Order: sequence, then structure tokens, then C-alpha cells
Amino acid sequence: MRLRMIFMLLLVYAVTAAPLFLPGELRVVIQPATTDAAEVYYEPVSPVMLRSYEGIEPFNRAQSLAEQRAEAHPDDLAPPYIAHGGPYRLVAPYVTARGRALAAAVLSGTYWSEGRQVRYDIVPEVRRVTNSQAALSRVFDADELQDEPAVLSGWIDEEANRVVVETNTLDQDLRHRLAERYKGVVAVKWDPFRQRAVLR
Repeated sequence: MRLRMIFMLLLVYAVTAAPLFLPGELRVVIQPATTDAAEVYYEPVSPVMLRSYEGIEPFNRAQSLAEQRAEAHPDDLAPPYIAHGGPYRLVAPYVTARGRALAAAVLSGTYWSEGRQVRYDIVPEVRRVTNSQAALSRVFDADELQDEPAVLSGWIDEEANRVVVETNTLDQDLRHRLAERYKGVVAVKWDPFRQRAVLR
């Protein structure tokens, strides 16, 4: 019965909210962001489940260096990420002119793999974004966000350059509160099957 109700809700939103299927992404925007309400999206399958990780280690190492760089310059840079789909690319987002110069620097190092030393030199793909590392961290750490009763979990989505909160309800009041407090920095991931963890 509950499953049937969930699918009925999906059908209603498919008709009334005009969901947006984003090309290249496994995301369905159920309710787009407006000036007074946060975006709500649904992700039927996590992209992580469909990715190949062969040959990714140099990019993992470079991403770690890029993360340190973003933490050292949180007002100029945003969190970096590895872009999948086609050849791997390390994307280094920036928000200021100084940040662009910092983000573009080559990331180099060595590591051991199967008894041999491997050197990597990764040239980041720089991309201008709106929200800096500092701005995203401030929102993510906000007490008001953590205290929202409908929020089951949250994280910084580097690729979307936003903070994402996960919920299993379609709470319109939550959308309005998030938009009012955080001005488009927060999006809502709706997962009707997600349950709150219970410690036994």
C-alpha cells in the first residue's frame, strides 16, 4: 500500500511539477529552485554505482592535493572533484581571479604501485563557480541546518557546488526555510525509501 502511494505521488509530481531530466546526469529535478524555495531532486541510481575506477589513482592523489589547496584558500577556491564520463578530469573550481590562478597550477607527485614508483602531473580543468569552500562549509556546519527535523543526512556536493540535504518527505515548508536562510546554496535530495538510522 505504501509503495503504491509513493508511486502515485511520483505520478502526481510528474504531471504537475514538470520534472526536468538533466542530460548526462542521473538526476530528476522534481521541483526546480525558485526565489523562495529550494530545488528538490530525485536520484534513482547513484552515479557512483555506474562508474569505472580503472586508472583513477593519479587523479585521487591530485584531488587530495587540490583539496588541501582549497582548504588553504577557502575564500578563493571551491571543493575540487573528479569528473567521470569519458576520460577522467580533475576539476578545480574557483570564485575569484586569484583563485583562478591558484586552481590552474599543475598538481604533481609520486606514489608506489605494484612495486614501482608512479609519477603523475595532472593539469586541472578550472571552472568558475558561485560558492567558495568557505561559503559551503559555513552553510554545512550551520546549527539550523543540522537541527531540521526532516533532514536525514547532508553533504557538500562538489560537482553541483551546493550543500545537499536528504529527506524522505516532500516538505514545502523546508524548501522555503532553506531558500530564505541560504539563498540557493542548499538543494534537497528526496529519497522516499530512505529511513532514519536508529541506534539499538
